[in-house]
Amino acid sequence: MTTRIAVGINGSPADARAVEWAARRAARDGAALTVFAAMNPLPEGGTAVEVKNLEHWVDGLLSEHAAAARALEPDVEVHTEVERSTSLPAAFEKVSSRVDLLVIGGDTDEERGEKRPGTVRIAAVSECPVVAVPDVDVSGRSGVVVGVDGSEVSANALEFAAAEAAAVGEPLIAVMAWQSDISYGYGYASVERFQLTLDGHSRQELETALESTASNHPGLEIRRVVAEGRPAAVLSAAAENARLLVVGTHGRGAFRRLLLGSVSHDLLWNVALPTAVVR
Repeated sequence: MTTRIAVGINGSPADARAVEWAARRAARDGAALTVFAAMNPLPEGGTAVEVKNLEHWVDGLLSEHAAAARALEPDVEVHTEVERSTSLPAAFEKVSSRVDLLVIGGDTDEERGEKRPGTVRIAAVSECPVVAVPDVDVSGRSGVVVGVDGSEVSANALEFAAAEAAAVGEPLIAVMAWQSDISYGYGYASVERFQLTLDGHSRQELETALESTASNHPGLEIRRVVAEGRPAAVLSAAAENARLLVVGTHGRGAFRRLLLGSVSHDLLWNVALPTAVVR
């Protein structure tokens, strides 16, 4: 059960969507919500007056979004917090160590229309599951899509996704992608036969992965998708009309800041819908 949720804001267009998502989730789970902002206490070249103005702006931003969260869900306990750090990832990592779920907005440079790496960097260091929420309206969509590859991390993502789907009464869409490298198919009578073998093995592996999910959530509608292609592309296609996408990522000790995982990295670099990253 999620009891503590934090949502990070930075003045971007996605802030409102992220706060709304976090408030709705807090109300559903009976969790407390912290709206926070990360602030560099020693900005390069900043004067005392500029730092004071920045603090004033951050306080106003927090008050605005906390009020919005309370208006959306009056029964949710809402707090505000400023996390001071010279490192953005370090600030979010510290907050993530104190909560059960971290919600952030999808990063976009409004002027250039470019993606920023903040979402990827935060997900790479977070101690808890992270949900990245872009400035996209997903009302009217349904379903929770999850990537499955048979690993332990994938199993954690699958359980997170199943619990989410069960809680809102929507279908769970379990996706497994496979790719064929002809060099590995040496000895098969044809490329087609090799690909059919890969597809069949993938379907069996998906069924095995879903056994405990079906047992733990007996009333849950589970849809299976097995397709050839790059995992990120297959997942994106499957999630086109979904409400949430869930992927697993491996923590790799001291290297986890750099090695988020190619699938998670690709999906977070172009966040098209609320996307959860689970270890």
